[in-house]
Amino acid sequence: MNESTKMTYEDLKAGFEKLKENRGLGKEEDPITLQLGSDLWDYSPKEEYITFAFPVIKKELNPNGAMMGGIVCTALDMTYGLLVYALCGGGVIPPTVSMTTNFINAIFFGDTLLITAKVISWGKRIINMRAEGISKKTGKTVVTSTAVFISDADFSLRQNG
Repeated sequence: MNESTKMTYEDLKAGFEKLKENRGLGKEEDPITLQLGSDLWDYSPKEEYITFAFPVIKKELNPNGAMMGGIVCTALDMTYGLLVYALCGGGVIPPTVSMTTNFINAIFFGDTLLITAKVISWGKRIINMRAEGISKKTGKTVVTSTAVFISDADFSLRQNG
């Protein structure tokens, strides 16, 4: 990973806000990132972590009134992907190879899921990351996760070769 290509917090936030302006928030054609109402909460290119906020909305609820596990997994994958995107300078999002998810507590309507993803190691071929999702209201851990992505250099070679 090239240190000089990492996006700043300001650049990432501005890009996300521009995406929101150019889309009809909540419409079917919008990227899932916008449909879920997510927002950049925190990001540090130096410490290689990002936090996204996902409000728990009615269309995401299971019959028990909690956010569905599949939506939680989608939020995790988006957070991981956006971290890699930002650290690669916004060029590409290399694909997810694997993701392990551990559901700890439920999160309910009206709360916000705060997911923080962090790079553990960034090699020539793979990127290892971990994440934790917590309830904004209670501070309780909702989910933990690990993920592996293809490294940006390896992905670029595969795309062009």
